Amino acid sequence: MTHPKVRARALAIMLSCVAMAALLFAGSANAASRGYRLHNKGDQTLKLIGASRLPTVLCNGFICVNTEHPMDFEGRPGDDSLLKPGATDAWELKYKFGDTYAAELKYKIVGSDATVTYTIETSTWSNNSACKVSPPSAGKCTAGGTALGFN
Repeated sequence: MTHPKVRARALAIMLSCVAMAALLFAGSANAASRGYRLHNKGDQTLKLIGASRLPTVLCNGFICVNTEHPMDFEGRPGDDSLLKPGATDAWELKYKFGDTYAAELKYKIVGSDATVTYTIETSTWSNNSACKVSPPSAGKCTAGGTALGFN
C-alpha cells in the first residue's frame, strides 16, 4: 500500500468516527432541557400560581449556604392555568452540562386555601424533585426524579 491510500483510509475512518459520535450525542430537540411531568391523579383541580427561583441563602443554625441556581424553561404551563383531574402538566426545566437549574412550582388546590409546592432541580448528573402539601390534610403529593404527582 502506498501512503496516499493509507492516509485516505485513516481519514475515512476518522470522519466516520466523528459522524457516529455526533449522532450519538445529538439527542432529541429538547436535549437542552429535562422534562418533569406532573400527573393529577386526584379528584381536585390544581391552579398554577407560578414558578419561582429557590431561596438564595439557606441557613441551618449559624451555617448558611448559597443555594441560588438559575431558573429557565424551554416550555411550561402558563400562570393561572388549571390542571384538572387526570391531566398532566409538562415542565421543561433548562439543562446545561456543568450547571444546576432549579425552580419551585406552586399550585393552589381549587376550592380551598391549600397549596402544593414542588421543587425541581436538574444538574449534570441528576434530576431531583420534592413536594409538600400545606396543610398536609388537603391531599398527598409525590416526587422523585422527573415524576411528580398529586392525589
